[in-house]
Amino acid sequence: GQANDKYAEKGADKRADMAEDFRAMRDQLKAGVQVVSAPQLFPTPPSLAARMVELAEIEPGHAVLEPSAGTGNILRAIREATGDSAVRTAIEINPRLCDRLRIAEEGAHVINCDFLQFDAPATKYDRILMNPPFANADDIKHIRHALGMLKPGGRLVAICANGPRQNAQLRPLVEQRGGRWEDLPPDTFAESGTAVNAALFTLTA
Repeated sequence: GQANDKYAEKGADKRADMAEDFRAMRDQLKAGVQVVSAPQLFPTPPSLAARMVELAEIEPGHAVLEPSAGTGNILRAIREATGDSAVRTAIEINPRLCDRLRIAEEGAHVINCDFLQFDAPATKYDRILMNPPFANADDIKHIRHALGMLKPGGRLVAICANGPRQNAQLRPLVEQRGGRWEDLPPDTFAESGTAVNAALFTLTA
């Protein structure tokens, strides 16, 4: 009997250690540690993510979509501002990042796919907050795709490259809908090692 007890104790200790490791990992992820580097991954600085959430004016029960969730800074800002009262859906193409998001943001529905292949549910979304990939003007494609997923009266808050194509194709859309376009400082994504010119805009469907 004693030997069995020892094994049982050892098993319990191991499980406790594993649970402790898991908790530590989840806490680390919740704190926003940059752990994966992926092509075209320029995480949204937390202060900018918090501003995007303010501009979105998310209300309790709103269905909120984050189409390129990355390391989860926007997703986390939504949770911190709403206390998890919003229904969050996150799309992310990188499976490793998805695994981490599922641990760090356990209240969110995380889907591993290319956002351009994603079809919105029939109910659509009240709010969409996004920082899409910028290469090859992919941001324009992603933003146009997202616009079709907004409920009437829904709001989109997005970061995009501030280049000639975006100014020609996206800015008029924003202005037609009475939205707001704002040039971001060149050092906005300095932490990601890029000085890309970016803009932040808000529009209502």
